[in-house]
Amino acid sequence: MPFDQLNLWENQKDDKWLPFKDAREIVRTYGFEYKEEWEAFVNGKLPKRNPLPNNIPSNPDETYHFTGWREWLDWLVKPEDRKVYSSFFESREFVRSLKLKNKNQWFEYINQENPIHLKFNLCIPEKPNLEYQNKGWQDWNDWFGKNIEFRDFSSSKKFIGSLKLKSFADWKIYCKGKSVKFGKKPKNIFAYPDIAYKNKGWESWEDWLGIDLFMKDKKEMISDLPEGAVQCLCKGRLPDCTVCDGKGYYFP
Repeated sequence: MPFDQLNLWENQKDDKWLPFKDAREIVRTYGFEYKEEWEAFVNGKLPKRNPLPNNIPSNPDETYHFTGWREWLDWLVKPEDRKVYSSFFESREFVRSLKLKNKNQWFEYINQENPIHLKFNLCIPEKPNLEYQNKGWQDWNDWFGKNIEFRDFSSSKKFIGSLKLKSFADWKIYCKGKSVKFGKKPKNIFAYPDIAYKNKGWESWEDWLGIDLFMKDKKEMISDLPEGAVQCLCKGRLPDCTVCDGKGYYFP
């Protein structure tokens, strides 16, 4: 083969793939977040997705190893779209309080327009099994707490009352397992009793903890809420309220 024809063939081979940045820009439109999703896609396990263009490789970590490759997150998600998720244990405590039974209920919950965990300043991934790999994840039964016999409301409230927690802040520290004085919360006590026992005995944090959280710095009822806002149950009397941040109202 003449030398010039050989060079022409080699150039065509090199041009088989899009430049790294162009390929990455297209891939990011697919909405994948994890390497496992990508592998399922390129192996034909997500048939409802638009097929991968022929000029984008299925093994970008090898193809672009020396021409721009960083990591899977960079390949799949734009920097401005990346999420910083809450810790595994904090997320799992919240999810267990929802009393969900299976993955179908989970995906139904997490895909709501405004899932309730957002009001608690939590960022929980849709695919916890992928996000929390090697970070505490065991299986879906553990995620839902299905193998735990949680105490009923009366038993739980009696136990919490025996601890004599002094404030809502004490409760949060206790639930995170960081309280030296009160020990570690048993796994069969819900971390979010206001959710777990809604309409099943729950009255208020005062009742749950057996104290008057609002003895000091009481505020009047809010009469002029901003448009679209909902008055928080704490009515602005908890400066560290996880729902309203002490404002007394939040936007659902």
